[in-house]
Amino acid sequence: MRPRGNPFKGTICAIMMVVVTTYSAWVFFSPINTYFGQRPGVLPSLPVILVDTFVYAPIMYLLVRRWLRTMMRRKGGLAAGIDFVETGDAKPEPGDQWGRATRPYSPVTPSRITGSKSDLRSTPEGLGIDFFSTTPDFTAGEELFDPSELSSRVTKRASVASGGRLRMRVSSRAMGSMKASESAQRGRLLRSRIPRGEWFSLHVPSTLVAALLRRGKTGARQGPLIQREDLREKVFSGRAPLTIILVIDVSLSMKGSMVEVRKIVNRIEQETRGSRDRAGIVAFKDSGAVEVQAPTSNWNRIYRALVALRISGLTPLAQALMKALDAIKRERMRNSSIEPLVVLISDFAPNIPLARSLDGNATVYSPVEDMIRAARLLRRERVRLVAVNVDTQESAWSRFLKRPYHEAVELAAMLRARKEGLADPVEAVLAVPEFRKSFGAYLVARIGGGKAFLSSELTAKKSVLGTFLNATSSQTRHRPEDLRKAESYIAH
Repeated sequence: MRPRGNPFKGTICAIMMVVVTTYSAWVFFSPINTYFGQRPGVLPSLPVILVDTFVYAPIMYLLVRRWLRTMMRRKGGLAAGIDFVETGDAKPEPGDQWGRATRPYSPVTPSRITGSKSDLRSTPEGLGIDFFSTTPDFTAGEELFDPSELSSRVTKRASVASGGRLRMRVSSRAMGSMKASESAQRGRLLRSRIPRGEWFSLHVPSTLVAALLRRGKTGARQGPLIQREDLREKVFSGRAPLTIILVIDVSLSMKGSMVEVRKIVNRIEQETRGSRDRAGIVAFKDSGAVEVQAPTSNWNRIYRALVALRISGLTPLAQALMKALDAIKRERMRNSSIEPLVVLISDFAPNIPLARSLDGNATVYSPVEDMIRAARLLRRERVRLVAVNVDTQESAWSRFLKRPYHEAVELAAMLRARKEGLADPVEAVLAVPEFRKSFGAYLVARIGGGKAFLSSELTAKKSVLGTFLNATSSQTRHRPEDLRKAESYIAH
């Protein structure tokens, strides 16, 4: 129904009254009158009135315009939208009569499959062994890398191997990325030592010296010149090649984080391509994980394998760690002296347990516990493990506690453990539901003997691999004074 009369009539009258009242007060009591020698409260002369009007008009125009805009933006109240409806009779217009809707209403339920990762944390009901017997389809979903970008990287040849296009020293070519202070096979000769288990190269001078010293103490008649306890092996100093297993989460919860994944992979390529380091790819989603590329030093093959990856499905994180461990065991059968490094790139929202954790009537699933067991197995097998969290929302802990991500999360867990009377930060993470959902990266890294990183802080480092190796060689633990400082900071 349309109201009778002009709906803006009341508003215009109110504005006019305000303008007339304020203008009259301005003419009689303006500071400009005093400047021209006029007394306040007395009608000034015509030239002074013109000056007052010239000053008053733009000021009042801006104020009224600002007031109208403010009223138009209001959603409720007396002057909402300045659409005053006057009282009186109104006549219906065409379209106001009751009738039937031309299209039936159907409520739209948001899909859990296309939601954020917080909607995917719950494990689907009714999982069985048949679910895990199906190989994940990595060709279904959204592309991980741009195929044209990968084609340009695949075409790099000798110019890349010479170090011309990468930010690496030419002297580091044909070497590894790991700085090994002691190596038994290659590098610069450092010293000699008694062989430990299987030995590779004999250090003749130190072996002869050990034999002569032994014979000088026991006499010249005691057996042959050199015996087994006299043997000494060479110890070298140099760089050892790494075997890097990139464990990449391609589940649907990673859809908004693929840019961070590409940055990490590109940085690792820049620091390893052309060297003796080897890299392999393990991708996981849906029901399990697949080794899409065995460890190799040929990054052309690695990028060809990445072309086939697509984003979809759930997050079997524990299965991915087990698949990475299987790949390392095969590499150790080929070469027992490899230096393995597992780089787990995910948002750490596991919701699929291991198949062996299910029985015939399983109703409670344990993807977090299985993730912990897999990380513990990697540490037992002496595998370096680092966790890269691509969830940018987790950076709030670093900003709040003013520490790197791993140290900030660990400090928060230790403070909560002290509050709850627990002895270990891992227990606090498992006991507090908020921590259990958000601290997956820290949980995996802490149990696996490594550290957790945010992708944003990691890409700002000068060397990504150097940061990984420093994190796995030494562990930083918070001192009691750190806890006291953090508690006082939070209290204030």
